[in-house]
Amino acid sequence: GYTGKYQRTLMYHPTQADTLIYNNGGLVVIENLHEKHQQEFLRGHDMEISAMATSFSGRYLATGQVGSIFQKTPEAPVILWDFEARQPLAVLKGITVGVKRLAFSPDEKFLACIGENNTFIIWDTNDGSAIHTHVFEHPILIMAWGDIQTDVNPKHPSYIIVTASSSSVHINTLEYDIASMQYYLNEGSCQLPNTG
Repeated sequence: GYTGKYQRTLMYHPTQADTLIYNNGGLVVIENLHEKHQQEFLRGHDMEISAMATSFSGRYLATGQVGSIFQKTPEAPVILWDFEARQPLAVLKGITVGVKRLAFSPDEKFLACIGENNTFIIWDTNDGSAIHTHVFEHPILIMAWGDIQTDVNPKHPSYIIVTASSSSVHINTLEYDIASMQYYLNEGSCQLPNTG
């Protein structure tokens, strides 16, 4: 059954109020809240699921696992699911040891991930490509998407994503560079009070 060992591995579907999503080891369980015997299982992980996220419309589901003991290195893949079809769209790689946090951008174009080894990756949900990878010096405890800014470039908007460790907060901007035709992340540190 559900252990509750990892945060954010039990959630309601954002648009289907009677649908509960949680993990049972390496299985994703989709359950009707009013009929416990009406369950569906999504299989794809070879270890316990440690992080989950749904996109705002409920179109996508992302699940990440702890590092695999069945590989030479402790790979911890993230699976991007088509929720309605109940099928995987992509297996996203780059995290080892384990996945801590997953979060979709408000428009569902990007999926951000924090790993146990302090790796921060942003993938494009359209093709599964990694558009940004960074290894932080300290463990990241908080990750949240902010506003989308369309005033400068409506076709390629900018995104705010906030990350925080125990001692610092970064307000990052994901911006599109027309010259290289790709997104890049600008990090911005917040000045914190030196007491408390």
